Amino acid sequence: MRLDMLRIWKRNLGRDDRCISDNGREARFPFLDEDVIKILLDIPLWEIADLEQPSGRGDKKILREVAKLLGLSEASILPKRAIQFGSRIARESNRKNFGSNRAANQASAGSIPFRTQ
Repeated sequence: MRLDMLRIWKRNLGRDDRCISDNGREARFPFLDEDVIKILLDIPLWEIADLEQPSGRGDKKILREVAKLLGLSEASILPKRAIQFGSRIARESNRKNFGSNRAANQASAGSIPFRTQ
């Protein structure tokens, strides 16, 4: 998790910012504030997430609890989704590059040789 947090700006946010700004918007990532990240990296993983719970409850547990405290009960139970999927930009990109989402999935399927011996 520490590695993910340390490289998220370089690895993900550049792409996300380009997608968002291309639509005339500016992204805000309050949970990615450097001070918030520093605090989260010092908290044990079991307090941040409970992966034994179903999706929408255990994942990002600590953020969901804060959302509830802030009166965002409805948002606190939504399933997490990467921005490229939540915005449907991945689907649109697949349509543009492959003609359809299904064709894109088929193009990337089976890329690992499978042997039954």
